[in-house]
Amino acid sequence: MIKLLTGVFFFCSFVVFGQHTLPIQMDTSIIYGEISAYGIIDYSGTSIQNQMSEKLIFGGFINADVKDASMDKHRTHNKFGIEISSEIDYKNYNLGEFLKGQYGFYVRAGAGLYGSISYNDDLYGLAFYGNQRYLGDTARFTGTEANLVNFQKIGFGLVSKNLKSSLGVNYYNITDYAEGFVRFGELSADSSGSNMNLDLDARVQMTNSAKFNKGWGIGLDGDFRFNAQWINEREAFFQAQFKNIGLMTINDVDVYAVDSSYSFSGFKYNQLFSDNAKSFDEQEEIMDSLGVKRDTRSVTGFLPGFVQIGKIVDQHSDQNLQSFFGVRLYTTLAYNPLVFGGAEYKFYPWMKVGVQALYGGFAKFRVGFYSQYSVKNFYFAIGSENLIGVLTNKGSGQSIHLRLAVKW
Repeated sequence: MIKLLTGVFFFCSFVVFGQHTLPIQMDTSIIYGEISAYGIIDYSGTSIQNQMSEKLIFGGFINADVKDASMDKHRTHNKFGIEISSEIDYKNYNLGEFLKGQYGFYVRAGAGLYGSISYNDDLYGLAFYGNQRYLGDTARFTGTEANLVNFQKIGFGLVSKNLKSSLGVNYYNITDYAEGFVRFGELSADSSGSNMNLDLDARVQMTNSAKFNKGWGIGLDGDFRFNAQWINEREAFFQAQFKNIGLMTINDVDVYAVDSSYSFSGFKYNQLFSDNAKSFDEQEEIMDSLGVKRDTRSVTGFLPGFVQIGKIVDQHSDQNLQSFFGVRLYTTLAYNPLVFGGAEYKFYPWMKVGVQALYGGFAKFRVGFYSQYSVKNFYFAIGSENLIGVLTNKGSGQSIHLRLAVKW
């Protein structure tokens, strides 16, 4: 059971909420239509280094040096999260006099894998060191929480011709879901490891079905833009954006709950943390001994969405240097408010480069970089919000963002 809990908190949830600060270009030109797409692979944390997180996510052997290097970075409160997502939009602005000729429509399809975990250093120690660090001591993991959602979506909405503001509704197919939290948790043992005491109030719930459709949801995407006077009475554009704000219902969720204090003389740490595969009957015996209550039910909760407000750059500005900044929030308690700010420089009409600083979210201070290129009606942008993570395996996270668009 302890192996199950630590495994859920450290592996199921390691699949961040990525950032969306590849600046969206404000385009006030009149166009008839566009197709745009983006892709994100983005994960970051306060304590786990890349040399370990890459092996957790993509597989590989984790040796003692790798574990120790990340252990040294851990403090009382630690966070980690990841996003792997993509979307493609088709927008048609050529609808004649529909809604007085001011609006077009869009169709959107996408997929996302979002997860987060908030935990302390003792949980990391339990997951990766087992009995070696806590014989004759107490491991405390109160307040741990983790979640994971994997979905696909399809949506439809309206978009304004001038400012390109939009509002739409999406239908979501939920393919994976897991969530866990520990209200109170302490695990102690004597120096030999033969006597152990567990005080635990925790719940883990997850889908185990092989079905592609495990639930559904309804949510909104919105992108509202407006102009205002800025420095030296110049016009600037601002954006209030939200994505995946809504509810989901997941069916046939297996719920494991425990709320008791247990003392054992027969169990040893290496029995609970053993990497050897146990039979179904052995797993059932351990869970029964720990007093785990099991149930299957439907669960309703919030979709993994975000809200971002800030200043965006103007694609048609006559200035070579423009600033952008903002703040972002996600619908998970583990995510701290993130603030970002940076500048974009136009080297040529077809080439723009930007740098930015970010603080918050699941990590601490980071530096990002992006570049955008255009050829006639085609646009391509690539960037990263964690340059240190890209350049060294001692960094805490990786970030790759791509965006493509064609307009006519």
